[in-house]
Amino acid sequence: MAATPLSGSSSGLAPFNYPSAGDKPLQTYYRVFGNLQSSVTPLIVLHGGPGFPHNYLLNISTLTHTHSIPVIFYDQIGSGLSTRLPETASTPSLWDEEIFFEQLRQLLAYLGVEKKYDILGSSWGGMLGSAFASTKPTGLRKLILSNSAASKALSIANRWKFRKQLPQEMQEVLDHADKTGNWNSKEVGAVMQEFTIRHVCTVSPLPDDVMVSERLYDEDTTVATAM
Repeated sequence: MAATPLSGSSSGLAPFNYPSAGDKPLQTYYRVFGNLQSSVTPLIVLHGGPGFPHNYLLNISTLTHTHSIPVIFYDQIGSGLSTRLPETASTPSLWDEEIFFEQLRQLLAYLGVEKKYDILGSSWGGMLGSAFASTKPTGLRKLILSNSAASKALSIANRWKFRKQLPQEMQEVLDHADKTGNWNSKEVGAVMQEFTIRHVCTVSPLPDDVMVSERLYDEDTTVATAM
């Protein structure tokens, strides 16, 4: 399946100030479909993972063409085309909700939509969106949860259930990764792609947008590992 056309969209890098992350200058990559100056409430999309970039959700941009809804995508800090922080892999205390909350707040302000917006959260993005909504942020109108777990514990339990359905040799590859902490081998990548095909995205072949997210995720798994 071909990648989502990016015509009619604009992209950029927004500054992100978060002193706890160290001295490295931080930036948030974003892509906007539609006109943020219109009277229609924009929709900002929170991707899953954590650390699985926004590309796999780009088909949501069709809302711009069908309903004139401005749609904002961005990569959460540490993933995709936003600033990556591999040096923080051994600092899990950095990776709490607040860093993601603050990134979202600053991006909304940078784009000038902080006074009125909707959120769609996919998977982990739904958990993040729910937690963000619980802070009662000014401007949030609607929260949409898509394929999001009710709890982290429930999500992990079900992943283990599906993992046990893989062929034994694939389970052994994952068991070895658990023991060594090395999740970046080609063997692990092949097993994870098979898991994705079976239980995450059953479209065959995998859409190009999903493949882009997978490639970017594999380049730096710091966020997922730390969390």
